[in-house]
Amino acid sequence: MSLPRKQLRRVAGFDLRYREDQVQTITAGLRQILLTGFISMGRNVAEFEGLWADYCGVKYAVGTANGTCALEIILRAIDVKGKTVVVPSHTFIATAVAAIHAGAKVIFADCQRENFQMDPNDLRRKIREDTKAVVLVHMSGIISPHFDEIKGICEQRGVALVEDAAHAHGATIDGRKAGSLGLAGSFSFFSTKVLTTGEGGMIVTDDEAIYQRALAFRDHGRFGPEPNLHHDIGYNWRPSELNAVLGVAQMRRADKIVQRRRDIARRYDEKLEARKIPGIKLLKIPGRVQSSYYKYVIYLEPPLQRDVLKRRLKEDHGVSLPGDLYDRPCHSQPLFGSHPETVVAQRGDSFPETDYVVSNHVCLPLYFDLTDEEVDYVVDAMQDAVLSISAQ
Repeated sequence: MSLPRKQLRRVAGFDLRYREDQVQTITAGLRQILLTGFISMGRNVAEFEGLWADYCGVKYAVGTANGTCALEIILRAIDVKGKTVVVPSHTFIATAVAAIHAGAKVIFADCQRENFQMDPNDLRRKIREDTKAVVLVHMSGIISPHFDEIKGICEQRGVALVEDAAHAHGATIDGRKAGSLGLAGSFSFFSTKVLTTGEGGMIVTDDEAIYQRALAFRDHGRFGPEPNLHHDIGYNWRPSELNAVLGVAQMRRADKIVQRRRDIARRYDEKLEARKIPGIKLLKIPGRVQSSYYKYVIYLEPPLQRDVLKRRLKEDHGVSLPGDLYDRPCHSQPLFGSHPETVVAQRGDSFPETDYVVSNHVCLPLYFDLTDEEVDYVVDAMQDAVLSISAQ
């Protein structure tokens, strides 16, 4: 069943090389910064913020040094100190740590395997009188198909709904963009993200009070024009002009980048559906949700093992798979054993869906320059690898 050796090629799990025309545009922007002599927060940051606010359909956007501090600033702006914040256990550690650094205790909620998102029923069980915010993480670029239900829970309890949209640049539900759905949203522009500036983040909101507080918190707590007058404990979370040049360049291609990712995902769907490879189960995304496809996720059904499949794909077919989302639940991270005071543990806590998700999925290569032929080759390699494993 093995593919002929002459068909073997190398497919990277991730590739972020820039094309020559993009390099020239970005280089010209960097040259202009150096010639002006002002490389801190300035014109390019302001332009990027304006473009991003328009892209998300919100009034305000505030650039930050990274996505983690963007989320922390939002939570500080709504004053979660001494309160609890509900976050999904199926998320990166930064979501929980941002809440902890903002002075809150974390409550973990389970997810739903069919959509990767927070389970609204578990949210109802976990939310408390002292809960100040719920952080909805658009994992893998998918907005929860139960978003309206989750928002309704928050509204009934008077709790702020905050979006962690680090994966969700351009994702929509019923035509509404990620970042415009809750009280405020945070984005990351780390190098692996759908749109990237290498490092960087962004806060988006329609709330002027959050906007003003975010401006102050990112700049050492300066709430007024006096540069040496500090009204609160802020930090140096300012974005860089150099990263903003990359951001402005990305905005010129944002729709094209997101659409290409959707086209690749659609091709994977079609090819994998047609092959019906044993042990491979597709993640079904409802039509009202348009994912940005930060990752293309599939499930592996036992006895198919993730590590064995990854090794066989790489060694036999030259196909490297990108990182998982994620390979262990956030609530099980060792730091919470060392700092139990940061977490609210509730009687009967269990996270069966999160446990399933983190143990039984893989992500297939997905990036802008991945060709249709490479997508087809990855599917061929998947089929060959799975069948060869099953034959052993």
